Amino acid sequence: MQKVEFSVRILTFVLDSIIIVALSIMGINILADVSPLLSQLYFQDYWLYWWIIQLGVALAYHYTAFSLWSASPMQHLKNLILVTTKGKKPSFIQFSIRLFIKATVVNIPIYMYVYDQDLFFFAGAIYLGILLIGSKMIYKHPRGQLLHGLMSNSYFTYLPEEES
Repeated sequence: MQKVEFSVRILTFVLDSIIIVALSIMGINILADVSPLLSQLYFQDYWLYWWIIQLGVALAYHYTAFSLWSASPMQHLKNLILVTTKGKKPSFIQFSIRLFIKATVVNIPIYMYVYDQDLFFFAGAIYLGILLIGSKMIYKHPRGQLLHGLMSNSYFTYLPEEES
């Protein structure tokens, strides 16, 4: 199975993130119209409200896509599939471990910034470190696994080409 390049992984991550943000904005607007109590929370604790909605949308987005294709929509468009080291579809537990680790790594710097906006540059440095370490891990590891792939015993590969 062919290793997925870092540029493809970053591209699919960025495009999926844009979709998640758009869905989150729509969800926030719908919830604000539906419930006055949520509207009050929105104005009192905007970042916490946004973060909870965004995290919920991201988890639902990835779980739904995993159930359908074993990949996110953008990964599916790039013909990627998530498999275990034995080449099979990961179990729900393996997928959940992978998603939890990824969500933790992506959201901790965001939480740090929301908690104390003076940590903006530190949170940015963490993201830069994640990018550099991630690119090295993908380049060096034979399957291109990152931390969440190593912990869940899974990785992305290209779908086998269909014979005509």
